[in-house]
Amino acid sequence: WSAAMARKKFLDGLKDTDRFCDLESWDDLYGYCGDCCRAGMIDRYELERKYGKYIRINDLVPRLKCNLCDGKTMNEFGRRNRVRD
Repeated sequence: WSAAMARKKFLDGLKDTDRFCDLESWDDLYGYCGDCCRAGMIDRYELERKYGKYIRINDLVPRLKCNLCDGKTMNEFGRRNRVRD
């Protein structure tokens, strides 16, 4: 059981070229901490307003910080599809 395996079961990874405008309306954006294996939903629309919809999402990885362990080094983004009707 590894942290990467836990993330892969829960979240889909993002390609390096994925931008906010590439996400579907049913995609939820998550931040994942590789140090403590915590994942939390991130308000993607707030980030889109702040940085623009054409910025590559993975360019914001250095700004991620875990709220639980304060880790900054092993963080990454992931996405998960919300249930659709």
